[in-house]
Amino acid sequence: MKEFRIDREMRGSVDWIRLTGSLDMYSLPQLVALVQARFDQGHYCVVLDCGHLDYIGSAGLGAFIGFSTQAREHNGDFKLLNVPDRIFKIISLLGFTRVLHLYSTEQEALDSFPSDEIRRHEVA
Repeated sequence: MKEFRIDREMRGSVDWIRLTGSLDMYSLPQLVALVQARFDQGHYCVVLDCGHLDYIGSAGLGAFIGFSTQAREHNGDFKLLNVPDRIFKIISLLGFTRVLHLYSTEQEALDSFPSDEIRRHEVA
């Protein structure tokens, strides 16, 4: 397994967060702290790139639901990008696709935000 890593960058008004490795009970607090800090600063538009995520525990899935709810309460959104098939199957089986917004390309995720300011920002 890969070492857990979080990379973050801003693209316009959107926080792009990339996860590498396993999101488990040991690594989840790092992600929660980062996302909560961004929310505390008023940044509620987040795309979480899961393309290099090897594993996610139930607490991680629960956190995704919580992040989505909190972001939407502040007119933002928390979107998932490049979710690996094995993780998508779990999300789908649990019915979380009704709550979580999942995208396969960066442009689709970016275009899904309602703000004209965000839509005008080009994906690098």
